[in-house]
Amino acid sequence: MATLVEREDALATLRNAYEECEGGRGRTVVVSGPPAGGRSELLHAFCDHVLGSGALLLMAAGSRPERTVRLGVLSQLVHNAPLPPDLVRRVAEAVVDPAFAPDRAGERGGPEGRRTGTGLIGEACEALLRLAEDRTVVIAVDDLHFVDEESLRALLYLRRCVRPARTLLLFTEWADVWCARSAAAALRAELTGPPYRRIRLAPLTRDGVARLVAQSLGPARAARCAATYHRLTGGNPTLVRALIEDDAAAGDPGGPPAVGEAFDRAVLACLHRWEPGLAALARGVALLGPRASARLAGELLGSPPGLVTRGLEALGEAGLLEAGRFRHPAVAAAVLKDLDPAEAHRLRARTAELLYHHGAVAEEVADHLVAGGGVPGPWAVAPLREAARRALVVNDDARLAAEYLGLARRCCRDEHERASVTAELAMARWRTNPSAAIRLTPLRDALSHPGPSARDMPVVVRNLLWRGDHGEAEKALTLLHGGNGRLDAQTAAEIDLTYQWIYGPRRAAPGRAAPARPDAADPWTRAAAVLGARLHAWRRDELVESAWHLLRGSRLSETSLGVLATGLIALTYADELDRAVAWCDSLVAEAVRRRAPAWRAMLGSVRADLALRQGDPAAAGAYARTALDLARAQSWGVLIGYPLSTLVLAATATGAYDEAYAELEQMPPDHTFETVFGLRYLHARGHLHLATDRVLAAYTDFTRCGDLMREWGVDIPALVPWRGDLAQAQLRLGNRDAARDLVTAQLARPGAIGARLRGISRRILAASGGRGERVPLLRDAVADLRTSGDRLELARTLADLSRAHQEAGDPARARRTALAAAGEARAGGVTVRTPDVLDLVRETGARPGPPRTPDDRLAALSDAELRVAAQAALGYTNREIGTRLHITPSTVEQHLTRVYRKLRVGGRRHLPAALLPCLPGAADRRQAV
Repeated sequence: MATLVEREDALATLRNAYEECEGGRGRTVVVSGPPAGGRSELLHAFCDHVLGSGALLLMAAGSRPERTVRLGVLSQLVHNAPLPPDLVRRVAEAVVDPAFAPDRAGERGGPEGRRTGTGLIGEACEALLRLAEDRTVVIAVDDLHFVDEESLRALLYLRRCVRPARTLLLFTEWADVWCARSAAAALRAELTGPPYRRIRLAPLTRDGVARLVAQSLGPARAARCAATYHRLTGGNPTLVRALIEDDAAAGDPGGPPAVGEAFDRAVLACLHRWEPGLAALARGVALLGPRASARLAGELLGSPPGLVTRGLEALGEAGLLEAGRFRHPAVAAAVLKDLDPAEAHRLRARTAELLYHHGAVAEEVADHLVAGGGVPGPWAVAPLREAARRALVVNDDARLAAEYLGLARRCCRDEHERASVTAELAMARWRTNPSAAIRLTPLRDALSHPGPSARDMPVVVRNLLWRGDHGEAEKALTLLHGGNGRLDAQTAAEIDLTYQWIYGPRRAAPGRAAPARPDAADPWTRAAAVLGARLHAWRRDELVESAWHLLRGSRLSETSLGVLATGLIALTYADELDRAVAWCDSLVAEAVRRRAPAWRAMLGSVRADLALRQGDPAAAGAYARTALDLARAQSWGVLIGYPLSTLVLAATATGAYDEAYAELEQMPPDHTFETVFGLRYLHARGHLHLATDRVLAAYTDFTRCGDLMREWGVDIPALVPWRGDLAQAQLRLGNRDAARDLVTAQLARPGAIGARLRGISRRILAASGGRGERVPLLRDAVADLRTSGDRLELARTLADLSRAHQEAGDPARARRTALAAAGEARAGGVTVRTPDVLDLVRETGARPGPPRTPDDRLAALSDAELRVAAQAALGYTNREIGTRLHITPSTVEQHLTRVYRKLRVGGRRHLPAALLPCLPGAADRRQAV
């Protein structure tokens, strides 16, 4: 058994008093101290000594639940004493007899009191005193502050008569009882008044705590953690032992002391043993947190400040508070966990209102309101909205903001305010659950009276666009542009670009304000207009400049997501893939950092598209799958067609046709086919049909795509190159002339024909033309695709060029080009299905591998020689090379002569395939990066 710590002097005092009683001198000793300060432990240690000495020990204990039980403590003493059974029975009956009226003998002192004490209390006390005639009697009463009033009268009677008897009266009490009853308090004061011997127990010192810890956990743990133990418990022995129990259960001798269930139980046990008002005060301190004070706690509980001050002092003496604050958050958590739900709601609401009126920050008020779980009054709307704004802007915590605004919406009584809060809630939910945001703002709310204000209407419009109700979106846009409130230029540009991202650059609907002109003064308005106009009338430099302006000038947010996506896509149309990828990756990283899964999903869709345009279908599929997994299907709205179409195209490119068809089973909403993403879906499904020999199904999808684009006025090849798609289907059907007409028309379109789309179109055109046309067209296509960075299309084109060289009777070039095609394909994770080329590769004994960088011999070439040699390896004549590189044929010949000598080859037929990645377009692209 553990020994007492820092209670040795107190125990010696009790033993000394006991020895005096054995000498015939009665004594009264009172042990006082803070709550849970070790009084009972000392009492029991002394009683063990008494039992070993042969004295008669009579013990009783007061308790808060039983302090209204009349004669409860006296009954305990009588039942423990060797008294006549009839007396014991009558005392027991008196406890439950409602007609019992105690005599007042205990209030009269001296012999007169003893002579007239003929009532039951006096009789019982006389019987107890007679027991001391034969031996020493120790009457020990624990927790005197909880003893019932009648028992206190009996104990007072005994004390007045104990001096000549061999009797020791030992009481323990919490001296500064908070909110004690007045009658009992008066009796207790008289009972413990002089002459008596008082022992005051102080909290354990740091050294005492160390000794207590060492008894259970060893001296090493005590030396390491005694200071922390003392700081967390204030030297309260009960809390120290609970902390030791948690620490032992944690089993981490090298870590900090663990605060767990035992500590929580000890805190609650202490509070429930004391006055209910003190437990309520502890809850008030826990709720008020750093703002706890006697004044605020008094207002919260409806108690006088003086009484609250004494209560705070008592909690401090018990080791729970330090400077008016809980020593550890676990104490506050345990106190609040013990609250009844209904009472918790009431106290939380009252605390929030109190803090609000005393100028606390909005987050403190809002946290109490949310934790309370109820619906407070309209006053709560303002702090909840302010807290939500700060959660979004300062902490990027959209979930918490939505929680605040959801409660604020329930508190609204004014319909105008409710509509505005609803719009804010929709914006907050965008980051985590777009479908929930969409459902919050149906069109009837946008158009009904009173609907959202002009400030909040853009949120409604964005939701309608996302949901895909194009007609309703147009009506809302008309209302927005035609309202009394004037839209600022940036907001108008953001909405227009979001519209363009989803529906393409269509003309304004009737009744809606005309789109801004490309020469508008405001940079945002001008950038939005340029992006729309330059897709119809291809002007690459202006398109790139506007995209960069938008990307650099926009901070990632719910309102700018469509703007940023449009800017990234515009860069891809202009063959600025590397820059678009770098910017997109930085935006995705920001979305991760700011805990916005919806943003990550949408930007991930763009990233998947970029990977596909780079000719990396494996990466594209992974990005698209991640994007789809980040948000539920209903959260995507019509935009689900974007990652879904990319996923289907990626699976088709890698030959995973079953997987691609499985993805098509996830049908997008019907409204998707009114958007750009519906066009992409038809494009992807058509290519899957084409790859699996369902040519007529592919023909139908490509035709429908073209019909829709012409009908909507967005017939821009950069959005979806439906003519080239349809031309490939026509080629499979044997209609070479129709295919040639389609792809020729596509090349003639003014809208965003960049290097990538031009290279793909030339490859298709070569397939539809005669043998004499194929090699020049395919060589130009290879150059275009190297410039664009699409390795998949480059691999396909190199394979076609290899076949063309074979058909032209040039097997050496065919072999080199086939090796390059296989390398590009392998790097992109795809298989180019060209059996004749692969057969030719096998005949040469070569193995397809990844694209090779120039070997050591190529390092000896100058930049000019490298450019000329790369063109010659592709099959261009000296005159064609001179035209492409703006040098004379003679200069070309001189360069080639030096190249042959440095590489030790006999002519252009023997130039290594490693030169192919060194074409000027590729070099320029590397320099741009």
